Amino acid sequence: MRLLLLASIASAIGAATTYAHAAAVHRTPVYRIGMSDTLSPDSLQLLYRQIDQLSVFDLKKVRESYIYRNRTQPSDQNKRILLYVEERIKGAQ
Repeated sequence: MRLLLLASIASAIGAATTYAHAAAVHRTPVYRIGMSDTLSPDSLQLLYRQIDQLSVFDLKKVRESYIYRNRTQPSDQNKRILLYVEERIKGAQ
């Protein structure tokens, strides 16, 4: 009986530890640029400044994000942001 109790406690502790570790591993920062569909001119300038500070690798991720966004939510603003990101990529290479 004691052996069964010990085995169940060890199993519960192991499962709790595994769950806590799995939750901690996936806590990586997520960069979101441009939260809404329409940005004010001030917010748009802030977005352009944030884009200017990105590395080439991050620019490519933002480019893919805006390509998808242009497919799902086409707007002139999203097209302009995509063009700006593509120009920054060309300038960085």
